[in-house]
Amino acid sequence: MKISFDGQVAVVTGGGGGIGRVQAIELARRGASVVVNDVGGLNRPEGPSADDVVNEIRAAGGTAVASYDTVATPEGGQAIIQCALDNFGTVDAVLHYAGTWRSVLFDDMTADQLDPVLDVHLRGGFFVTQPAWPVMKAKGYGRIVLCSSSTGVFGRRFGSNYSAAKAGLLGLGRTLSLEGAEFGIRTNCLLPIARSSVQKYRSDFPTAMLADYKVTGLPRPIPEEATTERLVPLPTYLASRECSVNGEAFSGGGGRFARVFVGVTEGWLSEADVEPTAEDIAQHLDQIEDRKSFLVPGSIYDELRHIAERIAKRDGIELPPVVLED
Repeated sequence: MKISFDGQVAVVTGGGGGIGRVQAIELARRGASVVVNDVGGLNRPEGPSADDVVNEIRAAGGTAVASYDTVATPEGGQAIIQCALDNFGTVDAVLHYAGTWRSVLFDDMTADQLDPVLDVHLRGGFFVTQPAWPVMKAKGYGRIVLCSSSTGVFGRRFGSNYSAAKAGLLGLGRTLSLEGAEFGIRTNCLLPIARSSVQKYRSDFPTAMLADYKVTGLPRPIPEEATTERLVPLPTYLASRECSVNGEAFSGGGGRFARVFVGVTEGWLSEADVEPTAEDIAQHLDQIEDRKSFLVPGSIYDELRHIAERIAKRDGIELPPVVLED
């Protein structure tokens, strides 16, 4: 099976360097017309720009245009999608890689270090997908890939602002997958592990944060094998017509690809007509934390239904069927 983007239009934010650059080039190589979006020079003045990537794509026979608007404002997000509409008439895929770092301990976090990270990562996810949404709904097709992070799931020191923003993208992706399913729009999240952009701009790493990585036993923060080229096949698939998954999150790095999920353990259910206490929680904590059996809800309603079923089973009653009202 050959995955092709012939006749499709893709928007790649943060496309001037790092993962975004490799992604934009790969999509163009597979036939997409690409909007390469990057404000350029904000955190990496010595790095490549959207123009450089566009020139590289065109030199290889591909089709691309540059966009310099920020994802951090509604106006910027609208302008990015409008660039796709003005130049190519539509948008089929949005891949949101734009990002910024302000890596400090939580003790030292200020609003000036929090707001830019939330603006670019999380709000940017809203602002660049929202204007593309009605276009995708009208055509009954769309693919959205949001660049989250393992930091947003598992955390790391020096990353409270970053992890909060990336976790927010996971929630956004889940909800977009539910709201877009009936319109043929599929949304998934990428949790990348790639070393090129991180190693090139090592000044972004606080000294103490580099020291934290020593406990991994690795010679460098990210394995040498974890290149952007080894990562990009995953989001390329997620952005394609062939993508069959929706609302999921995937980790990729060093040629290893895996699903990341949030589950709910079977847990402990208190006795009927007995108010549980904090002491009960302490007594049953092992059962509450036991991961031998767990549920991966498709939405909040799946968990609510599971709780209702547990209560009904405990009380020996029949749960009424679900009735959907118009």
